Amino acid sequence: MIIFVSEHPVGLLRMSWEGLYVALSRVKYRDHIRLAIKRDDYDTLQYMEKLKKNKFTDWFFCGFKECPSGHGTMVWDRNLACEVAQFGKKSDLATNRSIARKKARRGK
Repeated sequence: MIIFVSEHPVGLLRMSWEGLYVALSRVKYRDHIRLAIKRDDYDTLQYMEKLKKNKFTDWFFCGFKECPSGHGTMVWDRNLACEVAQFGKKSDLATNRSIARKKARRGK
C-alpha cells in the first residue's frame, strides 16, 4: 500500500487522522506499506503531527463499555455515546471523556 502523506493543496484531498488510521490498519506486514512524500517536502512530519481525531470519532469511541458478561469484551452503547456527545447542548470534550470512562468502569 502506498500512502501519500504530504499536505495536498485541495482541502478535500488531504489525509485525515481517521483516513491514515484505516489505511495503516488494513496492512498485515510493515514491508507492505510505503509512505510517499513530495520531493524536498520537509514539512510533512509537521503536517502529520498536526493530524487530530475528529470530535465525532472521539465521541463514538467513548460509547464503548465493558460487556455485562465480563470476559474483557467491549460493546458499543449508542445512548452512552449520545450522552457523552451531549447532542443539543454545549459540550466540553474533556469532561465528556471523563464521564464516559467513569460510566464504563461502573458498567452502566
